[in-house]
Amino acid sequence: MGKYRTPFANNDVIHIVEQNKEPEQKLWIGVLAKAFDDAFYCTDTRVALEALSWIKHGSNFNYVCHLAGRDPTYVRNKMLNKVIQRESAILAERDRIKRGVSNIILLKQKLNPVPPKVTYQKKKKKRTLVKKQDFKWLPKYQPTYVDR
Repeated sequence: MGKYRTPFANNDVIHIVEQNKEPEQKLWIGVLAKAFDDAFYCTDTRVALEALSWIKHGSNFNYVCHLAGRDPTYVRNKMLNKVIQRESAILAERDRIKRGVSNIILLKQKLNPVPPKVTYQKKKKKRTLVKKQDFKWLPKYQPTYVDR
């Protein structure tokens, strides 16, 4: 077994800084890191928007920053531009998808209108109801017609 040698002065500067932190402080730093990870890298837009709104307007964001040993105004000011850009990108994508879906619904309504309600006629002798169906609302199929 070899002897332990002390490392050079600059080898573990970050490790030395992290040694002075309490475990609870490391936990709250992890909470902040997870919030920023969800806000910027999460593919679920609902979760990303919740994290972004927590960073921007969360009342307990300041408390978590204090527990993590960070200045909340400094953290918020550093990340505010990135938060606003990410939020606007998510909302623009949602708006684009909604417009596309509404266009598809309008096109389908033009191609396939809602079929009329079924009407019933009484037979004269037996007094039973017979279903009268109207197929005028169906589109005319042609060789070039493709239903998507």
